[in-house]
Amino acid sequence: MEEFKLSINILPKGAWNNDFSKTLSKKDWDKLRKFALKRANGRCEICGFKTQELDVHEEWDFDNEKKTQTLKYIKAICSRCHGVKHFKNSVRLGFGEEAQKHFLKVNNCTEMQFASHLNKALIEYNERNKVFRWKIVADLKKFGGSGIKINQNAIPLIKNPYENINWNTISYNETKKLFEITRNDNLIGAPKIVSIEVNNYQGEIQIKSLFSDKIEWFLDEQKIKTKYHTAGLFTTKLKVKDLIGKLLNFKIIGIGGEIVSNPFELLSQEVL
Repeated sequence: MEEFKLSINILPKGAWNNDFSKTLSKKDWDKLRKFALKRANGRCEICGFKTQELDVHEEWDFDNEKKTQTLKYIKAICSRCHGVKHFKNSVRLGFGEEAQKHFLKVNNCTEMQFASHLNKALIEYNERNKVFRWKIVADLKKFGGSGIKINQNAIPLIKNPYENINWNTISYNETKKLFEITRNDNLIGAPKIVSIEVNNYQGEIQIKSLFSDKIEWFLDEQKIKTKYHTAGLFTTKLKVKDLIGKLLNFKIIGIGGEIVSNPFELLSQEVL
């Protein structure tokens, strides 16, 4: 990608929770943050804008083959430069035009150069999204973090037994083939699955159901979590971070019966 003083760096989905501001303790992150702020001395380290309200930004290099994200630097930058760095988010929040203008000003470039740079950044983003898990690599001594231990996110990958199912059109007879369903002797039917979604970037399963009073989660046949519900659409999520086991399934219970899922397999990056 063409080198600019201020560049766009869109963090891939699998790395959204890998930044040190989230994976380190507050004490350790403050150590890195204060080191960058002291070095900046009240000036943005990219555009030079003078302010005491600087953000601290982590810049990463990504290697798709090795599945590694390596820390390039930690810089204290102004909010406008930070908005360019996270351009996709700025657009989502309605500040895309302001971020573009700042990019053009700092880099003294044309709109055509901006468009080319953004396009390359989006291509890199889509390519990097093929990786679900990134291993963090960093020499924190360079950034004032001597002695700080790096924490790798322990998030197993999820093999979804209900992938590619159209929940809007599935019939009851088809549902019976996918779940173990028990109906009680009353007018209310067993719980109904509205949707099942697996987010393998963040390691999360989301279940939406109707006629449900509670959901129970089991890991290798041992109950690990229960969540209760009162009325209406029941939306519940389970994060698999730090779970150690192989087979995960749920049971949804309502006044009209219960429904038990097939197992979700928890796998390593190399297997999926």
